[in-house]
Formats: sequence, structure tokens, C-alpha cells
Amino acid sequence: MSSEKEVKLYFVRHGETQFNVEKRLQGFCDSPLTDKGIEQAKSVGSGLSDIEFKAVYASESQRVVDTARYAIGHRNIPIITDPRLKEMNFGVLESLSQTEILAQYGNILKTLFSLKDLNMSAPEGESYLQLFTRTSSAIDEIIQNHKNEGGNVLVFSHGVTIGNYLMQLAKMSGYTHHENCSVSVIKYLNGKFYLDRIADTSFRDTN
Repeated sequence: MSSEKEVKLYFVRHGETQFNVEKRLQGFCDSPLTDKGIEQAKSVGSGLSDIEFKAVYASESQRVVDTARYAIGHRNIPIITDPRLKEMNFGVLESLSQTEILAQYGNILKTLFSLKDLNMSAPEGESYLQLFTRTSSAIDEIIQNHKNEGGNVLVFSHGVTIGNYLMQLAKMSGYTHHENCSVSVIKYLNGKFYLDRIADTSFRDTN
């Protein structure tokens, strides 16, 4: 009999940022949370307040760390940052607006986000397969840390990172758009993953 216990992972996308508002491509680059983004983070934290979490992990990007801090509030749980949870690297497209990208690179975004080829990447960026590999290495390590005692774990990350991970993990044909501070949940037990919910905004919108 296995001594493993169920680990339930709650993935939360960061709150709205200035670049989100300006429709700029935001991967490895960063921009601050807007007032709305801060409220979203506080709201999702309130929506998750009845759940006991064993640990909190976050991308090292400031927008994610700030979201985690606002969401955790007064809970005494340290935030463990991990660069492997960062957003997809969009290479030369980083921080450019959709209008600027269209003018300089044509319809590259349509091709990039069509997901017809998981080896596709922006120039000097990373592919969906590369992103999945680094995200998986972080998640697998988190599971190893917690599978003996089990419980709930919070993971703060990014829209494409979370969506791509769940898409490839569950072998879906495309990834679901994750709104700011939406929540996706997977369960892990004895080497198997179970998708519980995806891009759920009910935790954020209950307040």
C-alpha cells in the first residue's frame, strides 16, 4: 500500500497589471498591479480563506509575488518563489503592444497563439514545450515536497504558464484563457493527476 496522500494544487493567475490594461505582451518583463488588480488579489484571497494551505509557491515576477501577498493577507505562510513558475518568455515581443507587434512582425501573435505547433516560439523566446518542461519540473518538485503529508498548496503564476501546463498535462486540444485571479485546481495521488476545475472566477467574484 502506498503511503502517499492527496495533494491538491490551487493555481492562481496574478491580478490585473498596467501592461494588461495597455495590451502589452508581458512574459519575463514586468509591470505593477493596477488598483483593480490589487482588489482582485484581495478578493481571491478572501474567496480561498476557508481553505487551509500547507504552503504557498509563486513565480518570482513582482506582479505575482504582490498578488500572493495581497491574497494571503494576514495568514502566516511564507511565499516560496521559483523562477520556473514565470510566464512564457516572449523574446523580442516582450513589452510591445499588440499594435506595435502587428506593425513590426505582422500576424505573428495569431500564429503563436494558434497552438498548432507546440515547438512554436516568438523570436528569441521559448516554445510551449520548453515552457511545459520547466513548469512541470517545478510542480513535480512541489508534489514531492508534500505528497507524504498531503493537503492543499497554493501556486501563484501566470495565464499562459498555467493554461499551457494544464493543456499539456490533460492532453487538451487548446488551453483555456485564464482571467486575472482565476483559479484552477488539480489533484495528485499515486502518480496520477485529476483536473478538478479550470479558470474558475467564483473564488474571486464571491465578494
